[in-house]
Amino acid sequence: MKLLNVRLDGEDTRRVSELRRAGVAISTLVREAIRKEHEDRIGRRSGRRTARVVMASIYADHPDPPGVPRRRFDLRDRTAVRRAVAARVRRRRP
Repeated sequence: MKLLNVRLDGEDTRRVSELRRAGVAISTLVREAIRKEHEDRIGRRSGRRTARVVMASIYADHPDPPGVPRRRFDLRDRTAVRRAVAARVRRRRP
């Protein structure tokens, strides 16, 4: 088992002393805090949503306003978007 050495300021030292007097095992407290922080920051990475799921939720949350004419291509189809942008750029050139 690896030893972790942490420097505490005066206020934190006082808190640790009070916790010890109350019967709290500081090592257990630190281990639990590390596990929780790891789960919050790194553990959730394995449950990430795919780009397709994220984009579907964005389109569902923010649909086109009423009255806006439909596009002739699907924004979710990158090939169609590429063709539409290229065609628009060609039309704008003098």
